Amino acid sequence: MTQKQLEDLFWRATVLCLGLDPDSTDEAVHKRVRISWPTSETGNSNWGRDENVVFLRISPGYDSYGSVHDIEHVYDPETDTQKEVVRYHRSHRIVWVCYGPDSDDDADTIRIGIVRDAVHSLLKAHNVAIQPHLRDPARVPEQDETGEWWERCDLEADFYQLVTREYSEDFITTAPDINIQHG
Repeated sequence: MTQKQLEDLFWRATVLCLGLDPDSTDEAVHKRVRISWPTSETGNSNWGRDENVVFLRISPGYDSYGSVHDIEHVYDPETDTQKEVVRYHRSHRIVWVCYGPDSDDDADTIRIGIVRDAVHSLLKAHNVAIQPHLRDPARVPEQDETGEWWERCDLEADFYQLVTREYSEDFITTAPDINIQHG
């Protein structure tokens, strides 16, 4: 899954968590949940203090389970070919940065919504699952350049993505015989 596909998946999951329709063409849904940070030079100026906005930040996570991999060599007698199948888990850290008067409620709604059947099924269909420990949201009000405070609440969660990669026999190599002389 590419970074863009991962962002789209978590955008859709977040919209579902908030009880909105991810298939809506209403601009309000797309303004409510955003992937990237604003490009405005004045920081928070492209939404109002009274608006609820959620930003998604998706980055690689690290967990020892994510470093475990399984390699299997599979022979297909019908085609007389062999392939190498590598399976492993990628770890992703998702941060929801919620702004607005309902930022605390939005973060908690996402925290609970992410384990609901509809959202869990969406993630599972893409081989993504939440790690068991889900942290509580943290309230972190933020001061802008003018000295005004914005309500902000952050939620973090870690997810695993099962990745399967297959390599044809053309790419499977073996070490050549090497004569090692002992002296």
